[in-house]
Amino acid sequence: MPALLKQRLLDWMGGDSSAFASFNEAALEVFAYQFEHNASYRHYCEARGVTGARLTDWNEIPALPTDAFKFPAHQPRCFPAENATRYFLTSGTTREVRGRHEFEDLELYERSILAGWSQLGLPEIRNPWFLSQSPSDAPNSSLVHMFEVLDRSIASERWMIDLEGHIDTSGFPGKAPVELFSTALALLKWTECNGPTPLAEGSWIFETGGYKGLRETMEPERFREKVAAHFSIPVNRILNEYSMTELSSQFYRWPDEEGHRGPHWTRIRVINPETGAPAGDGEPGYLEILDLANLGSVAAIRTQDLAIARGPSSFTLLGRDPGALPRGCSRAADDLLNQR
Repeated sequence: MPALLKQRLLDWMGGDSSAFASFNEAALEVFAYQFEHNASYRHYCEARGVTGARLTDWNEIPALPTDAFKFPAHQPRCFPAENATRYFLTSGTTREVRGRHEFEDLELYERSILAGWSQLGLPEIRNPWFLSQSPSDAPNSSLVHMFEVLDRSIASERWMIDLEGHIDTSGFPGKAPVELFSTALALLKWTECNGPTPLAEGSWIFETGGYKGLRETMEPERFREKVAAHFSIPVNRILNEYSMTELSSQFYRWPDEEGHRGPHWTRIRVINPETGAPAGDGEPGYLEILDLANLGSVAAIRTQDLAIARGPSSFTLLGRDPGALPRGCSRAADDLLNQR
């Protein structure tokens, strides 16, 4: 990984606006590096008639489909396989090929978590509890690692799901305000298996993952109303996070916001599924995300989600492409919690 480009990205993400003249400059430098060093991605770009020398705008950078991370012999990485120090896996059953995102180091990844949280004005984390497995039990979960990064001092008893999928609520919630971090389906499991659990005033909930699980389909609004009633908190105290294993950065939305918001080193595109051209203002299409924290793999990612663009780094999520396979953190939680 180029030390100078990496350091400039770290500085830029940390608030040094002088590191790059513009997002476009940063994006084109990242693309040039990935085109040269990522053979799988370069072949994909060339098949689409794109070379590094021809690009002048970040909108021209080809987005790699997430399925490309499922081919072990052609991992989209910019470094030799033996230099990988960490990897995260997408969720899935034992019969499926799981996507794999490899990292030479996690410095940019972790900076994106912390700097993004701060830049987007999200609440201070003071008393977190995690409806999740622990990092030692789920070392290849990007979500669990994100939770760990948000508070390195988390006590072991704050991780509430064990290897067998049991939820341990001992010690929770106490009388102080808490921050409860969870997937959507783990929260649903809690509401099904436990009585009402009022949280102290000032508490809030972080939830991520889809609502179309294996056991129950629920619209986001109904889901949040159910969770808010169970924990006796206002609906507007439930923060939704959108990301995926193939990305390094996150997008967030409170219920009263129009769309998910991402940090300044990200951009989004919404693509018309019929023409392949950018969708018009207010029109739905496939969501593509450019995440410059993905320096060691591929910055431009084509998701299988449908969305409407709301700004350079903001979108309204409409849901998953009906023809795509279920995936995501909620599905992993659902599989674990129902394995008994």
